[in-house]
Amino acid sequence: MTPNITHIEEPAMACVQAGADAISAINTIKSVTMDEDAEVAGQRTISGYSGRAVRPIALRHILELAQMPEKVELSGIGGIETWRDALEFIQLGCNNVQVCTAVMQYGYRIIDDLILGLQRYMAKCHITHLQELVGEQLPSFLKPSTINRDTIVYPKFNKDLCVGCGRCQMSCNDGGHQAIIFDAETRQPHLIGNKCVGCHLCRLVCPAGAIGVSKRVPKR
Repeated sequence: MTPNITHIEEPAMACVQAGADAISAINTIKSVTMDEDAEVAGQRTISGYSGRAVRPIALRHILELAQMPEKVELSGIGGIETWRDALEFIQLGCNNVQVCTAVMQYGYRIIDDLILGLQRYMAKCHITHLQELVGEQLPSFLKPSTINRDTIVYPKFNKDLCVGCGRCQMSCNDGGHQAIIFDAETRQPHLIGNKCVGCHLCRLVCPAGAIGVSKRVPKR
């Protein structure tokens, strides 16, 4: 199934109803590269984007396929490089996975790493059959409209790790909810609780890992 479509489950359902035994997803994502190295005799065209960057997109499509009314075996493709990547696809309902770009980049040896990593994970979790992991995370995925919006998790600043760069305040001020003030003298950020919405943009941009999370609490 190609990802270059609005609803991947529609053609997939048609395939299942026509007798398909399994569905594989995804293929490369249509993209454009402006670099001169992408030219062929001075001309360019639309190409396919693959590799690690497409994994979240591939997982989204796999989730949608796994949630179809009619169940079918799934083969996951898209940005798989490590055993953890493969595990994510399996936990969303894939019976097996496929690897292409990573083999081109690192060679066939990574397949040994995928197998060994999964074997160690299964042994640690006392799992004897891989099928026990297939789709185990599906129940935790809900529609956005049903997610709990009555609670919030506030960011928590670790002053010992903070390097005083001010990126958290800048990002929150210009791209968030203006919920962080920055003390220029101590070079320490401070949270304004009644403005914070728990988006955690500050955590994403912190280069020092100095912003953690507090406990989930009811919204004020």
